[in-house]
Amino acid sequence: MTNSSNKPPVWFWIVSLLALIWNGLGVMAYLTRAYATDEMIASLPEAQQAEFLVEYPTWYTAAFAMAVFAGALGCIALI
Repeated sequence: MTNSSNKPPVWFWIVSLLALIWNGLGVMAYLTRAYATDEMIASLPEAQQAEFLVEYPTWYTAAFAMAVFAGALGCIALI
């Protein structure tokens, strides 16, 4: 009888952790944008304040949220 190993290689863990960090940054970007208060926006430089004044369509925000959270959950499932 032979012993077989289904253990993933080291590069798999490295790529999975890097992807989780990357998607974690995406989640933080979404949460920062979604829950930015007026005081937080006022403390930004004028060029960045203008970015927050742009009104994005609802589908855009929903797609952004689904993408970052699905990516993060996918990375957690990989690990």
